[in-house]
Amino acid sequence: MKKFIALLSASVLLCSATVSASSPSAQAVLASAGFSDAGDAQAAANRGMSAGEYYNNTVVTTPGVENAMPVGQGGKIVVNGVATNLTATLSKVDKDLAADAVSQAAALGGSLLNVISISIPNANFNVATVNFYLKGLAGGTKVVAKQLINGVWVDVEIVEIREDHVVLNLTGSGAIAFVALP
Repeated sequence: MKKFIALLSASVLLCSATVSASSPSAQAVLASAGFSDAGDAQAAANRGMSAGEYYNNTVVTTPGVENAMPVGQGGKIVVNGVATNLTATLSKVDKDLAADAVSQAAALGGSLLNVISISIPNANFNVATVNFYLKGLAGGTKVVAKQLINGVWVDVEIVEIREDHVVLNLTGSGAIAFVALP
């Protein structure tokens, strides 16, 4: 009888043992997506960007733009002729604006490399000279830059075009389309 009670007690204990599985922490989920904290994840979501795009201040893909050329900005903006340590903030545009930029590029007889939205935080400027990194842009490529101002695509002054770079003189923030011409 003692053996029976001992076996019964052991089986009850074994069967009643709870199985616990720990769920990943919020920090682990963010880390798996490439984010270091929830604030960065929200900021990236607000700009329509992945973790890689957000941390590198680069727009790699744009909805509605086939074979978009990655566009980045790394700082050292010249504001009103004075070198600064400012960095522009890049964001993705929505699909409708991208479609409008594709149409604008076609009207120019060219192809849209990419379209981005830019803002220059904490800068009051008449002219900001901004160096954009366009990964894969060949030296000698003819490029036109257009900025959407009050619903109209206007020319942006190009300072320099070289391999992987287009330097623009901007007079304000907003959507910028980079168009390769034949």
